[in-house]
Amino acid sequence: MSYRERLRVPAAYWLIGLFFGLTSVTAITFALGNLVLLGSTLATVALLAWALLGYSAATLSVGPDGLRAGPSLLEWPYLGRVRVLDEAATRQRLVAAADDGSFLFVRPYVKRAVEVEVRDPADPHPCWLVSSRTPVGLAAAIDAARRQSAESVPR
Repeated sequence: MSYRERLRVPAAYWLIGLFFGLTSVTAITFALGNLVLLGSTLATVALLAWALLGYSAATLSVGPDGLRAGPSLLEWPYLGRVRVLDEAATRQRLVAAADDGSFLFVRPYVKRAVEVEVRDPADPHPCWLVSSRTPVGLAAAIDAARRQSAESVPR
């Protein structure tokens, strides 16, 4: 079983960024003339779009090699217990994660997460905390792919 989820930035972030960026540009460059105002407005919109699209590139995937959160990979032999967290548990776990060195792949606009135990003694992270809009589906995909991976290992 494979799973893929892209953690896109919500529309509210785009609106807030657009209003803040355009207000700032207008306030700063208004006295410099229309051409400067137009150029700086276009540059601000382009920079804002680039930043938010880059932040939206956060992707989770479960495949034959393991769990991938962005560029990071947790391979099947090191992937331990998986726990689905609701909003309250995610908030509580994020507070604890600040102290225990957990690997965090979280987005502030995604309120639920999955906690994945790391079974690698050489890894400095005791677990991964991964934001997901469908944490139950992610946990099910991890369990199914782990079983499939274990079955495909030659004996």
